[in-house]
Amino acid sequence: MTDTTTGKKQFKMLDKARYIDNADVLFDSNVIRANNSLAEQKLLALTDLLVEHPDQGNVWFSLLSLSEMLGPRKASRQIEVLSRFQNLYKRFGDRVKFFGPGRFSSVRAEWEGKGSFLCTSASSIDEYVSASIAAGELVGMLKDVRDEWETSKAAMQQAYADQTAKCRAHYESDLMFREAIKTGIAQFGTENVLEQCGDIVERLLVEVLGRPAEDLSLAKENPSAYFCTWTYALLKRLADFSATLTDEERETNFAEYGRLLVPNPNDFFDAYIASAGGQCGMLITDDEGLIAKLNALHDAHPSLVRLQGFTVGDAWIAYDPPNGRKRDRTKPIL
Repeated sequence: MTDTTTGKKQFKMLDKARYIDNADVLFDSNVIRANNSLAEQKLLALTDLLVEHPDQGNVWFSLLSLSEMLGPRKASRQIEVLSRFQNLYKRFGDRVKFFGPGRFSSVRAEWEGKGSFLCTSASSIDEYVSASIAAGELVGMLKDVRDEWETSKAAMQQAYADQTAKCRAHYESDLMFREAIKTGIAQFGTENVLEQCGDIVERLLVEVLGRPAEDLSLAKENPSAYFCTWTYALLKRLADFSATLTDEERETNFAEYGRLLVPNPNDFFDAYIASAGGQCGMLITDDEGLIAKLNALHDAHPSLVRLQGFTVGDAWIAYDPPNGRKRDRTKPIL
C-alpha cells in the first residue's frame, strides 16, 4: 500500500485494510533478532500496543519457535537471542505465553474439547534462560532442547526430501499425476479446497490423534472449530505442491500463483508453527513467503484460516486496538 500524501510505499507486505477477529497474536521466532537494537525496539513497541489493555489478547510462541531460536551455531548469537527474548517476557509477564508441547498440541486440543489448549507463561523457563545467559552458552534443559530438536529436525528434513524426490519423479513421469496436481492447485481458493487436503487431516486423525478417519466429516462440516487443523493441512499441501514442481514448470504453467508456489526448505516447519496458533488472529513474522500464503488462504472463499500474517513494521504502522478504542497516533512511528 502507498501513502497517498507522499507517494511512498508505506507497507512492506500489507496489501489492504485487514480486520482481525481474534486479538491473540502468534509471534514467529524470527522476530527475535540478534544484534539489532532497533528491531527489538520496534517489537517491544508493537507488543505494548497488542497487550495494552487486559481485554486484548496475549502474545504467543510455539515451543517449536523456542527450539528455532536456539538454532544458531555460535554460542554468542544464541545468548544474544535468548537475552532479547528474556527482555520481552520480563517486560510483559504472563501476557507472553507458549503453546505446546509437541508439534500438534493445538490440533489435538481442538479435537479434545474447548478450553483444553496446553500453555504456559514464557517466564516459566526463566531459570533455564538465566542459567544459559550467565554461562555464555546453552546449558541444562535448553541445551537438551536444542540438541534434540537438531536431531529430529534433520530426520524430518531428510524424510521430507525423500518424499519430495519421489513425488517429483512421479510428476515428471506420470501424465495423470501431473494433471491431478494441476487440478489440485487450481482448486485452492475454491469451495473444493477441502478435498485437496482432506487426506492430510485423515492422517492426523488416525496416526497422531488415534481417532477414526471418518471424523474428517466433522472438520468439513464445521471448519471454524478446527482452524489449527486446517491451517496445518493447507500449508502442508501448499508445501507439497511447491516442492513437487520444477522451476521451469512453475514459471511456465503456474506463474499467476506467485509466492504461493515458491518453495522454501522451511515450508513444512512453517505449517507446524502456524498451526500451533491457528486460533489466533495474527501471525507476526519476517517470513514474507509465509505471510503471502497465509493471507491468500485467509482471503479465499471459503476461508479455512483465521491467521493473517504481518511483518513487525507493517503491524506497528497499521494496528488499531479492538473494542472501539482509538490509538494515540501522536506518538512517532519507529
